Amino acid sequence: MNLNKRCIEILQYMRQKENFIKITDLSLKYNVTDRTIRYDIDKIEKFLVKNNFKYLERHHIKGVKLVREKGLDNFIDKFVNTDTPFKYDFSKEERTRYIVIKLLQSNNPIKVDDFENVLCISRNTILKGLDYIGKWLEEKDLKLIRKPKIGIYVEGSELNKRKAIIEIASQTISTFDIFNYMDCKIAKSKINNLQFKMLFSDIDIDFLNGLIRNSELELCKEFSDEAYGNLITHLSIMIKRIQLNKNIYLPGYNLKEISKYKEYKVAKDIVSKIESKYNIDVPKEEIHYITFHLLGAKVINNSKIMDMDDFKYNDLNETAKLMTEEIEKIYRVDFKEDKTKIIESLVLHLRPSIYRIKFGLKLVNPVFDELIKKYKELFLNAKYVSRHLEEYMGCKINDQEISYITLHFAAALENVNKNVYKAARIVLVCGTGIGTANMLVSQISKKFNVNIVNTVSYRAVKDIDKSTYDLIISTVDINDMKNESYIKINPLLLTKDYEKLKKYLQLRYQPRDENDYLVNKIIEIVKNNAEIKDEQQLQLELMYELKKDRNNIFERGDIYMLCDLLKNDMVKLNVECSTWKDAIKAGASLLNEKGYIDNSYEEAILNNFEKMGPYMVVAPGIVLSHARPECGVNTLSMSLVTLKNPVKFGSETNDPVKLIITLAAVDNDTHLKALSQLMELFMNNEDLQSILKSTTKEEVLKIIKKYSKK
Repeated sequence: MNLNKRCIEILQYMRQKENFIKITDLSLKYNVTDRTIRYDIDKIEKFLVKNNFKYLERHHIKGVKLVREKGLDNFIDKFVNTDTPFKYDFSKEERTRYIVIKLLQSNNPIKVDDFENVLCISRNTILKGLDYIGKWLEEKDLKLIRKPKIGIYVEGSELNKRKAIIEIASQTISTFDIFNYMDCKIAKSKINNLQFKMLFSDIDIDFLNGLIRNSELELCKEFSDEAYGNLITHLSIMIKRIQLNKNIYLPGYNLKEISKYKEYKVAKDIVSKIESKYNIDVPKEEIHYITFHLLGAKVINNSKIMDMDDFKYNDLNETAKLMTEEIEKIYRVDFKEDKTKIIESLVLHLRPSIYRIKFGLKLVNPVFDELIKKYKELFLNAKYVSRHLEEYMGCKINDQEISYITLHFAAALENVNKNVYKAARIVLVCGTGIGTANMLVSQISKKFNVNIVNTVSYRAVKDIDKSTYDLIISTVDINDMKNESYIKINPLLLTKDYEKLKKYLQLRYQPRDENDYLVNKIIEIVKNNAEIKDEQQLQLELMYELKKDRNNIFERGDIYMLCDLLKNDMVKLNVECSTWKDAIKAGASLLNEKGYIDNSYEEAILNNFEKMGPYMVVAPGIVLSHARPECGVNTLSMSLVTLKNPVKFGSETNDPVKLIITLAAVDNDTHLKALSQLMELFMNNEDLQSILKSTTKEEVLKIIKKYSKK
């Protein structure tokens, strides 16, 4: 059974953890269902066992653990860092990114056979991927050329090629990945291994790292981790392209004007050291291009914010003030004494934004889609007030840049009524810049009783005095720290992160209505089982159903509790069954004997399993057996059967089955309360295990009664 990227990441995480890991923690970490994680764990275990290593250690409460043994670490490292994807499935995205970077880096045409050999996929799959790649390159003003018997190559300007390489590399290579590669000389995943070999082979990354650190000192600023990754990747690409005699041309720029910036002096120093190190001659245009990157690099801190070069500080400060005051009017708030800090923070962000826009450096917000979804109204208002910035600059601002401005105002708005408490001291590690950091500071401070004492980049966290903080919260993995030493969260502080932080931090306010979380969870389940045509419409309808008044159902008096359905005669324990069909029949027979269902209902359940597979195996060891009401239901009813010996239903993730719940519903409403209570029971592993081990009906009915409350 082949592994994929997530499987390798889970395997690496288990190796790093060296202890039991709960399935729920993994599902939160990778934003997938528990069922998906269990399937991944099974694949990992089969892979290890087939290669003569031990089975994973499993515990129904503690979770799963990697068994340490001699040779395991070397085997995993060798597997991850070999070119040949032995027992590995590259995803479509991984294949696309590899092919694009390879084509853009190459000085000669590449034949399809070369991609087939490296990625171990068919020629037809490669050709289909090239159709998509051709369209993607067209958007970057590049052209994919395919010539029979010669190969494939990309035509276009050197500037556009480099921009495309940086864009696609930044989507998969984080600062953490780069530092891990520097420290261990191994990649975190197979796709990273291929990319590192293309981008950083024969490149001294430690040397480039030193150049960037020195530039931070010279410029009195700390680059965001995102900016650091882009800079180190750009320098590596530059060296390789110059070695291939591929020089850059910068049309339409006033290159004489650029020499007045301090960043130009720093860029000259970088180039001088690179020339000496690699014995190459770097054209002057490359110095200008490095200057553009230094000017446009996002920062975490800047001790010389008032040094605005040709963009006068007072003018930009006035622009930021107009934008901020207009947001106050739109939302009818008063930032009061926080206003000055909000404006200064916005200016700190806008300075590199201005240079990025001026020099055509594209910035991609990694959480853009999530941000638009969460702050759509605020994004539109930020876009509206950004007309002041457009007037100041004399040009349009793209949505990616506006998304970061949105983060600044979201932070300010959430801080309006913030109270000050004596609280836990928090250091926030953020890799994407001051905007995201401010947003997180605001959200975490609003929800929890904390004091954010510092915001730093991934690279700076090691230098902080441990006595100055109580806890680290990070948006990136911290390579040299144990997982217990910090909390990793999404930059947008999603619901799963909120739940994670609740375990460590004191709540400042009562939790808000969780309908939004429930709606998104339902949609994720629907996505796994059906195609959604309009996700926003589905969200709207689900939210409406959750919130609308449904008292008419209760007034009819036909809402049933779990104990109303699962009575003494509807429970049967330790039944012997040899097949899944026998198990289904055992559950249905209790209802059939009472006349609650006809024989046709049992047949309908069996037919559903035959046609659609074991989709009714809803959780590990549990089947919720059912069919449509019109298939032979006479009375709303439910039965519970435990098996003496577990039976396989054919479910990859939830076999074998020990508990059979048979439901016969007469409509879409009256059974929902009982079903909800049953799900609550399933979520309590201790009570569930007690039912599975019970020898008397009285024990089972006592637990059922516990969950049967209005």
